[in-house]
Parts: sequence; structure tokens; C-alpha cells
Amino acid sequence: MTTLEHDAASLSLESLGFSEYEARAYVTLLRRGALTGYQLAKASGVPRPNVYPVLDRLEQRGAVVRVQAKRGARYSALPAEEMLSRLSRGVEAQVAEARRAMDGLGAGESQEYVWNVQGYEAVLARAEALVDAAEEHLVVGVWAEESRRLSSAFARAQARGVALSTLCIQGCPDECGGCRGRIYRYPLAAEASTRWLVLVRDEAQLLAGQVSTDGHASAALTTLEVLASTGAQYLRHAIAAAEIVRSVGPRLAELLDEQAREALQGSGLAAGGASWLDRMLAAVGRGDTR
Repeated sequence: MTTLEHDAASLSLESLGFSEYEARAYVTLLRRGALTGYQLAKASGVPRPNVYPVLDRLEQRGAVVRVQAKRGARYSALPAEEMLSRLSRGVEAQVAEARRAMDGLGAGESQEYVWNVQGYEAVLARAEALVDAAEEHLVVGVWAEESRRLSSAFARAQARGVALSTLCIQGCPDECGGCRGRIYRYPLAAEASTRWLVLVRDEAQLLAGQVSTDGHASAALTTLEVLASTGAQYLRHAIAAAEIVRSVGPRLAELLDEQAREALQGSGLAAGGASWLDRMLAAVGRGDTR
């Protein structure tokens, strides 16, 4: 094991809750084999006054075992896989106990909340948590960059049997590898100055976020039924409208009555100097009505 590998292993253990000295002691024992406390202090750089308290804590964690010999106690590291499996089981048991304790608290008076989330990584973390909480339905509107970052969470949702519909708002011409489920690629927000991220799970929770060109992100996360339902319907209606226009194309104008043509081609739904129908035809690559 090189010095870099030793340091990387120690840092990974610190991220799991080991102290610096505990991590250094365990990795040294794993690399060197059984050692006395004196030998371990010398090999690991853990100060001699600290080495035995450190070894006691590692024993309590189940990371090392003490073997009594004629010349005194020697300490040996459990194999890494066994130690990590034991640690994982312990964490899972603690989480299960915490969940039971929280369930017993009750919800109190029913309230609805909206949370503001700032920062790209924070927004993605909330988005991933929302995807992981989905039980039946997940409707997503996303750009390629964020779809790739959330790809693993989407795959986990699919594996649980969650029905996943994805609107690629960027309208990528080819699969980027991030989107999952039923995928619809239409650039329905081509004029937007930010990348959008919209997720709705089980009609119960909505995250609506945006990412600016400098990478800053902000989002709103809500359990308000009206907002969650509105977000889901926006995505579903956008997909449905784009699919209808894609299928029928410019002939759609000929099939509409006068009132519908006025609504879709008139000024009421126009934006950016183009009618709703022309914008949709452009988005799905079917020309226009002129």
C-alpha cells in the first residue's frame, strides 16, 4: 500500500465517523498485521499516550481484536470487508431505530410548507431525495446535465416499479444516457435563460428549480397539493400537446374549428412573435402553418 493509498483509506474511514487517530491505527494494522500498542504507535504516528484509548474505541467498533500473548497484548485489524459490513449493519439498525422513534412522534397539526433551496449541490441532493421517495409515479422535466447527475436515482426508482415519464426540455437530438422511463425530447423552453429542473412525485411533492449560466441553482420544494398537481399537469400537458402536434403536424390547423384556431394561432397564446401552434411545430420539428 502506497502512502497515497494509505492516506485515501484513512480519509474514507474519517468520512464514516472514525477519528483521525482511529483511521490511521486501523489502516496501519490492516497493512502491517498484528502489532503491540507500542509498535502501532511507532508505525502509525498516533501518539503513545493516545494509542490505547484509540485501540479501545476500535475494539468497541468491532474494527480490531485483541489477542493476549505471553509478551503482552497484540492487536489485529478485522478484514476490511468484514469491518465495513459490520459497520453498515450497525448504521442500518440505528436508522431503523430512529425511524421508529420519529414515527411515534406523530405529525401534529396538518400544515403545508414551501422550502427554498440554494446552491447546485443542495438542489440536486433534494431532487435525488424526492426521486428516492417516489412510490408510484414520477414526472420529470430536465436538461441533459441534471439528468446525468440524477441518472442513478432514476434507475433506482424504475427498479422499484415507479412509473417514470421524462420530458427532456433541452430537446436533445440523441440520448445522453441520463433520462429514464418514457422519454419525450422537445425543446419547449428554448427561450429560457436558465436550465430548468421540475420533478413531481406521486402528485404529492414538487421540486421546481433553475440553474443559471454561472452554475448557481435555486429551487422551491413544496408539499402543497395545488402546486404539486399544477407542476405535474404542466409536464403532462406539455408532453401531450407536443405529441399531438408531432403526430398531426401542420395539418392540425385544418382540423381545428374557428375558435380553436383563434386560440392556438391568435395573439392570446402567442409569445416571442410566434403563435402557440407555430412554436410547438418548431419544437417538434414539423415546420409551421404559414
